[in-house]
Amino acid sequence: MTRRLKLQDPLLFGLILAATFVGLVFIFDAGYARAIGSGKGMIPREFLQQVIYLPLAIIAGVMSASVKPKVWRKWAPIIWAGCVLLLIAVRFIGTEMNGAKRWLPLGPIGLQPAEFAKFATVLYLAGVFADRPDWSVKIKRDPPWYVWMDKVAVPKLLRMLPAFGVLLAIYLIEKEPDLGTAAVVAVTAFTLMFVGRVSNKSMIAAVIIGALGVMYMIKAEPYRLERIQNHQSRWTAENIDDTAYQTVQSEYGMASGGWFGVGFGAGRAKHVMPAATTDFISSTIAEETGLVGMALVLGLLAAIVWRLLYNAARAATEFGRLILIGTATWIGLQATVNIMMANAALPAIGIPLPFISSGGSSLLALWIAFGVCQTAMRPELALISTEVEEAQDAAGSHGGRDRRARLSRA
Repeated sequence: MTRRLKLQDPLLFGLILAATFVGLVFIFDAGYARAIGSGKGMIPREFLQQVIYLPLAIIAGVMSASVKPKVWRKWAPIIWAGCVLLLIAVRFIGTEMNGAKRWLPLGPIGLQPAEFAKFATVLYLAGVFADRPDWSVKIKRDPPWYVWMDKVAVPKLLRMLPAFGVLLAIYLIEKEPDLGTAAVVAVTAFTLMFVGRVSNKSMIAAVIIGALGVMYMIKAEPYRLERIQNHQSRWTAENIDDTAYQTVQSEYGMASGGWFGVGFGAGRAKHVMPAATTDFISSTIAEETGLVGMALVLGLLAAIVWRLLYNAARAATEFGRLILIGTATWIGLQATVNIMMANAALPAIGIPLPFISSGGSSLLALWIAFGVCQTAMRPELALISTEVEEAQDAAGSHGGRDRRARLSRA
């Protein structure tokens, strides 16, 4: 048991744990002003929720790290199907908050299935693309239609079924509405398609479908187009206190920080922004700790992404490599877009800063992904355990035990 729970990359564990506790500090800092104003004490509700989820997240991460890669691969389609069912359930029994229906009620807390869809997408597509043979169907020129259907159309459609599943999840998330999370899932899936050796024709089709999807999502909700159009004129009198309010306040707060910030707890932006502990927590970090503090936080997240990619280059299996690349894409993309949104390089689309922003479901999903990444790095589970099991099946239980002992010593 001790061997199973041994971390393959303690440095990655330390980086993620540090990022999580940095998040706790700034969630409290960004939320205490609103907590005092509500008359319910100075401890923010978001901070208490994060503290409740933290031990659950760490336990889930450690437990995930003890599961063999082949088990994760076997259960990936079931986990994916369960996640899609939860996304469907949100549409019927979900809790609505601030005009969005994204949470499933679980007693005093809520579960956000869209956050787990990020992890499920990585896990599912890694299982699909790992060791999948390249498309190599060859038929005579101008074959009869029934031959073309049997040899080309149907097999190609079956290979495309995972893509349709991902599109369904993206559609359900966008309808909550949650365009930011839908975009993270889409780009992560696209990255896994690219590194998973999907054909050039299929990649071009994916780009076209993605472009059409973005156009549909923007058109489906008029406020999105309005937000994009008004972004460049966000400092004008008609927008500064309307559609661009939160972006303007965040941009002003980040610019006020200077090199070393105005001092911990002395920020102004958190007093006026509705999403101070979630999507715009980086404005408080930059305002109170300055460019230096913000660079340290971003450096911490960048180190996590680097460590994931470093281990991906050394992964023993294709499944492990794809898991690590997909998780790195998810965290890196989300962090980049969040910062660009907070400093007004992009319009606000609602993406939290990984490990830092408040959100129990996000924290839980990230730590589970960390656990799976740890087990994906384990060459002894990817290679040796398979030999042990084959030896046990062939030689019986006694011979299997001897074989296991020899392999363990090796």
